[in-house]
Amino acid sequence: MMPVVGMVAGAAMLAVGLAPAFAQVPGLLPPPELQNRIPEPLPPPPKPLAVPLGETPPQPRVYQSQRLRTQSDRTRDCVGQGSVAGLRGGKLDTYTRECANAN
Repeated sequence: MMPVVGMVAGAAMLAVGLAPAFAQVPGLLPPPELQNRIPEPLPPPPKPLAVPLGETPPQPRVYQSQRLRTQSDRTRDCVGQGSVAGLRGGKLDTYTRECANAN
């Protein structure tokens, strides 16, 4: 058991002793003038909106498109118009079909 502990301790001392030698090998570390340089500063934060006192800045809005006028909408309107005009049965059906397809 004792020889194993000695071998582990010897390997550890060898690794610690060789570490400074590896630091001197060219190509492993960047050149000395680049090792401790300060990084470029961050850009300044965006400026706040200039708003007069007592007013709130404009809020972004969501675009609201116009409602689509579908075939169903046209048919419903034409049925209502035909009914108000006094059409019933087949005449109302014919009027509704022609009215909805014409618009």
